[in-house]
Amino acid sequence: MKTAVHTWFSDRWTFNTSTAYWRTLPMRSRGKFLVSAFVTWCAVGFVIDLLLVNHQPLGRGFFWPIYFGTLGAALFAARMGRTGFVPALLLIMGVGLWLAVRISLHSSPAPDLEAMHRRVVFDAIGILVGTTVGYRLLVDFIRTEGLATVRIQTELALAHGIQATLVPTLSLEGDRFDVYGKSIPSAEMGGDLIDAVERDGTLLTYVADISGHGLAAGQLMGMLKTAVRVALQFRQEPVAVLESADRVLPAVKEANMYATIALLYFDGSSEAEYSLSGHPPILHYRAQTGEIARLAMEQLPLGLMPGGRYSSQRVHYSAEDLFLMISDGISEVPNQNDEEFGLDRLEHLLRKNAAQPLPQLWELIMSEVKRHGAQQDDQTLLLLRVRA
Repeated sequence: MKTAVHTWFSDRWTFNTSTAYWRTLPMRSRGKFLVSAFVTWCAVGFVIDLLLVNHQPLGRGFFWPIYFGTLGAALFAARMGRTGFVPALLLIMGVGLWLAVRISLHSSPAPDLEAMHRRVVFDAIGILVGTTVGYRLLVDFIRTEGLATVRIQTELALAHGIQATLVPTLSLEGDRFDVYGKSIPSAEMGGDLIDAVERDGTLLTYVADISGHGLAAGQLMGMLKTAVRVALQFRQEPVAVLESADRVLPAVKEANMYATIALLYFDGSSEAEYSLSGHPPILHYRAQTGEIARLAMEQLPLGLMPGGRYSSQRVHYSAEDLFLMISDGISEVPNQNDEEFGLDRLEHLLRKNAAQPLPQLWELIMSEVKRHGAQQDDQTLLLLRVRA
C-alpha cells in the first residue's frame, strides 16, 4: 500500500522529463526559482485576504500570503523530484487551511469602513508587489539559466550518444572464445573503454581507463579506440599497438590526461599474450586446477610520458579457462568500513561460479560489488572464456 501511494504521488508530482534537469542545477539556481514561486504565490494569498475583507484579518493580513507562498514553493520543490514529503505537506497545509477558514468565518466583522479601506489598499499593494516582483524574478531566472540549460542538455545528450557508440555491451560467441563485457559509467560520460577485435583468426580484447570524465574523456576514448583499431589493420603486434597509441595520444589530448590499459591477444597458438600499463591485473582462472593467476605488469600509462617503451608476456591457457579484466572502479569500491572490494573477493566469486554463462557471471559479480558499496567511479568488467 505504501509503495502504491508513493508511486501515485511520484507520477503526479514530478516532472518525469525534466527531473534530471532540476538535479543538474546548483542549489543557488533552484533557490532563485523557488523564491520567485514564493513571491508570486503570495499574491494569491493577498487575493484571498481581500475576499475575506468582511472578516478580521489573520496575522495582521500576512497569514494568507505566507500560507500560499509556502504552499506554492513547497509544491514546486516537490515537483523537482522531492516527492517523499508531499503527502505530509498536503496534510499539514490542509489542516492549516481548514483552521484558518474556520477562524476567519467565525470572527467578528470589520469594525469600520476606514479599517476596511486600509485593508483593501494593503491587499491591493500586496497583489501588485507579489505579481510584479515574482514575474521579475522568474524572468531573471529564465534569462540567466536558459543558455546554461541548453548547453547542459546538449552536452548530456552528446555525452550519452558518445558513450553508447564507443562503449556498447560486448557479446561475442566465436569458434574458440566467448566474450562478454559491459561498462557502467558513473556519469553521463564515463572514462572506461572496452573492445574486442577479431581479425584473421586472432582476437584482441582490452579494457582501458581514461583519466577524468565528460566530453574530454569521451574524445580521448574515441581517439584511443581508433588508434588501436588502425594499428591492428596494419597487423601490428600488441606491444607495437601500445607504443603506437602512446605516440599518438600526447598530440590530441589535454596535458593532464592519460589512459591505463589491460590487453589480451590470442594469435591461434596455445598461449595468450598480455600487456598492462598502469592497470589492475588480469585474473586468469585455470579450469583444470581451479587456480587463479594474477597477470600483472608495471608499466607507465599511455600518453603520460611520450616515447615510452612497452613489453608483453605470454601465458599458457586451456579449454574452459576464464580471463577477467576490470577497471579500478570495481576493485576500489569501499564499504562502510572503508574496506575496498579488492581482488580477493573477485577471485572467490570467479572460482565459485566459473561454470556460469558469461552474462550471468557478469551480473553476479556486479551485484556483489553493488552490495559491497556505492559506485564512485566508472565500473567495467570484461569476461573471456576459452571454448572446449
